[in-house]
Amino acid sequence: MTADSTWSVQKAVYARLCAHAPLTALLALGAEGVHDHLPEDAPLPRIVFGEMEARPLGTQGGNGYDIAFTILTQSRAEGMKQLRGVMEAVTAALHRQDFAVEGHTLVLCQLERSSARLESDGITRTGTQVFRLITEPA
Repeated sequence: MTADSTWSVQKAVYARLCAHAPLTALLALGAEGVHDHLPEDAPLPRIVFGEMEARPLGTQGGNGYDIAFTILTQSRAEGMKQLRGVMEAVTAALHRQDFAVEGHTLVLCQLERSSARLESDGITRTGTQVFRLITEPA
């Protein structure tokens, strides 16, 4: 697998989230509410990609990668209901789903952990989800 396999995974996750109608229906900008780079004035609720960590992994198919991909969800609605709804839709779009990763075979995509917190401004809620993706060369 090439060094830029994480970019292929990021593009695939982005496409998957943008195409998942139950998720985009919950975002302020629909599919445009999924961000790699967060515009300063992007309305909430929204999703932004966070940290991505990749480790080389020897697999049956060759040299693959074990990737931890963080997705952040932000909301300013009262309580956690809206935030949790968006997070559940992200999980439905990705957890144990099979989708195309250009140049690679997706072996696994699963939710590893999640958390939700109220930010120091007292109104913004942020959900953090970490997905584990294992890929092999196609």
